[in-house]
Amino acid sequence: MKCLLEHSLRTGVPTAEKVLAGGVWGYLSSNPEASRIFDEAMTSKAYGQVAGVVEAYDFSVFRVIGDIGGGRGHLLQRVLMSAPAARGVLFDQQHVVEQASGVRSDRLTLQAGDFFKGDLPVCDAYLLMEVIHDWNDEDATKILRNVRSAAPAHSKLLIIEAIIADDPGLSWPKTLDLWMLAIGGKQRTCQEYAELFANAGFSFTRQIDTQAGVSIIEGIPA
Repeated sequence: MKCLLEHSLRTGVPTAEKVLAGGVWGYLSSNPEASRIFDEAMTSKAYGQVAGVVEAYDFSVFRVIGDIGGGRGHLLQRVLMSAPAARGVLFDQQHVVEQASGVRSDRLTLQAGDFFKGDLPVCDAYLLMEVIHDWNDEDATKILRNVRSAAPAHSKLLIIEAIIADDPGLSWPKTLDLWMLAIGGKQRTCQEYAELFANAGFSFTRQIDTQAGVSIIEGIPA
């Protein structure tokens, strides 16, 4: 593992692209069992974070909430519990949506697609939890521009990520940034997210610390 990380540190090229055909996401999309294990691991990791997100933000003001790249829907289900008048749309790749079929209800619908170029649902709020950190700036901007193409003027963009602080001290997000480099992603500062927003047609409005290791970065269509 040390040698693989060294490859990324020396070259800036994701190690995953060197050892896996199609990188991490290509591998998962073609290996259902590995994809299932990955989704379950992410769901387990996020339980505490999701509780913090729901406590920190009032989702009851929205009628339709889209969870983009939402995996098995653990975040969206909790959000809908906190906003009983809202409906939700879980958007992810076809194989992920198939695995999440058990969460479908009269208030939660599933939509398969590609968040780089597919038609996204029209919603009042768009959630992207630990999605953008999986991608470099160019690809992250493509995703957000595709969200912007579907987003109504009144909607909110809510990115949920661990944020790199501006101070020079040690922190978990900075350590995580090294591992994200190995798979082609990137942890970011709040200012870097604000710049991504601007390049994708959104305006940054505020950062909300959930006290659960992640922040909500809120934006609106510019």
